[in-house]
Amino acid sequence: MGKPYLSELFQLKATYAAAMAMDINNLLLAVKAMASLPLYVVGSGGSLSVARFIAALHQYFAGIIAKEVTPLEVSCGGFPITKNSSLCYVSAGGKNLDIINAFKAGIAREPQNILVTCARKNSNLSTLAKNYKYVDLFEFDLPSKKDGFLATNSLLAFVTLFARAYHILSNGNNNLPATFEDLIGEKDHLVFLNQLRERCSSLWDRDYFIVLYGNSTQHAAFDLESKFIEAALGSVHIADYRNFAHGRHHWLAKKGDKSAVIALITDKDKKIAEKTIKLIPNNVKVLQLYFPGCDLNAAIRALVTILHIVFIAGEARNIDPGRPGVPEFGRRIYNLRLNKSCKVCYDKNNRRDVAVLRKLISLPFKSLKEDEICNLLESYNQFINKLGNIYFSGIVFDYDGTLIDTRDRFSDISSEVIIQLLRLLENGFVIGIATGRGKSVRIALRKAIPDYFWDKIIVGYYNGSDCGLLSDNDCPDPSQSSCSELTNVMEALNKDITLNNLIEMTIRKKQLTVEFKKPIHHSDMLPLIYQIICTSTSERPAIVTSGHSIDILAKGVSKRTVVNGLRSLIGLSHDAPILCIGDRGQWPGNDFDLLSEPYSISVDEVSSDNLTCWNLSPPGYRGVQATLEILKSIQIEKDGLRILFPES
Repeated sequence: MGKPYLSELFQLKATYAAAMAMDINNLLLAVKAMASLPLYVVGSGGSLSVARFIAALHQYFAGIIAKEVTPLEVSCGGFPITKNSSLCYVSAGGKNLDIINAFKAGIAREPQNILVTCARKNSNLSTLAKNYKYVDLFEFDLPSKKDGFLATNSLLAFVTLFARAYHILSNGNNNLPATFEDLIGEKDHLVFLNQLRERCSSLWDRDYFIVLYGNSTQHAAFDLESKFIEAALGSVHIADYRNFAHGRHHWLAKKGDKSAVIALITDKDKKIAEKTIKLIPNNVKVLQLYFPGCDLNAAIRALVTILHIVFIAGEARNIDPGRPGVPEFGRRIYNLRLNKSCKVCYDKNNRRDVAVLRKLISLPFKSLKEDEICNLLESYNQFINKLGNIYFSGIVFDYDGTLIDTRDRFSDISSEVIIQLLRLLENGFVIGIATGRGKSVRIALRKAIPDYFWDKIIVGYYNGSDCGLLSDNDCPDPSQSSCSELTNVMEALNKDITLNNLIEMTIRKKQLTVEFKKPIHHSDMLPLIYQIICTSTSERPAIVTSGHSIDILAKGVSKRTVVNGLRSLIGLSHDAPILCIGDRGQWPGNDFDLLSEPYSISVDEVSSDNLTCWNLSPPGYRGVQATLEILKSIQIEKDGLRILFPES
């Protein structure tokens, strides 16, 4: 099993060059989407070292908490994946059962973003990820092909690619060393290895190694511990310089003559490192490894240095770390499967349980009594029965996040969606579309739908404040001036210098749109914006959020205007049933009002209202993918439209 570890080391140069040259636009977009939320990074073995590195990047550049986790923690629900969090999976080969189970469990929990990264194209994990339209996938092939027993080239590729992405997202630049030689600080790779071998030569008569690190080198220390244990090279204890001071130093008092200290040092922790090392007893051998320069470059160079120390230790122990030999019991342990009781996965076809779980997640408290759970189950049954027994004359859709995915908001509507909309229109039914946008939606719809259907589509632009038929060239009205209510709000927000550095504003007659210059979650901005409005004006406008902005609305503006307009167009009574479909049903989502209608379905966030706004999609389906599931469930009958989901 595996391949010679030394051959892997001498492929690092090609791997670094490939990672530096690789097109990372898709990775950059995914990282940008994750940057405003807490992040969990999933990996095992060598990929767990990468996960730790990515989590540190996220905390450093995005300024938001992140944590590396193992597949078991995800599969068994060992931590709270919430709607307002992101998941990132890291896998070199993308085929082990643990990462596959963890992906299935993560999909069932439905965080805001999921990114899958794999150092092999068309792996099992990648194939699984492609089933879910909102999952970002970044896959690539290494010049070195598959790693040996230990993660080497995949590790360097992952850390380089993510370092590039976070650096560009933060600074707009890529300041990593241009070449592998620049990274290691030596033109000749073999010279670098020989010099390191000489510096480490006195360590190998010791059984125990204490690795001391600072913030920038913690990932290298973590990886050294992992590789030394996996290849049976020695017993390693790791600690940062100050945690070492809290009792861990006592090991050296008892076993100093059998121990060595490897100190990873950067410019930021040089002083504390030197003071600590000076106090270590003389019978303890100490290797100081200094990595000058900025934190990110020092972190990557430290990781590369550790990869070489693993080879040198193996050489001294007569063990090839790339193929140390795997015992039969080890193979059997590796291939163990989780019991079903350990998995946080849900049957894709069990629509009821998944729908009820989504309602539970919308509540501020996650644990309910048995009778309260029963009430939810009964509410679900009532809603499904209600839907199945009603004939609808029309449907109102949200646009972004429902008919078109938010990340593709300036792309064409998919052909699959158009086919379903035309099926309704061709059978004489009327469609309403409620959007926070303006003319761009009219252009997109006209491009996709033949003009003889335009009089059968009513569009409510700017959250329903400007309604008209798709055939109306003067809707939305470009000449309308903004109302005084929103003008006052905009002036107040403009006066706040701090806020102005973070946002851009666009004002219409009855809608003020606030967009972010940096990756910021709307939940972080809403309190600040509302505070400024309340303290600076007498206005109290409605505020709603979409996937890309905050919309401040004048009094009376509502997407439900489109529902009423649709009823008028068809000639129905004011309470005639209309099916409403949107993605942001939980306040302050901009579909909250629309999905308060009695017959409403969400394709993402649900409200806590048990009577309506249920999400009936399979786990992991969101946005357009979920909308298509609903549209395909609609039966066209002589009395109207019926929505009939398969039995579950």
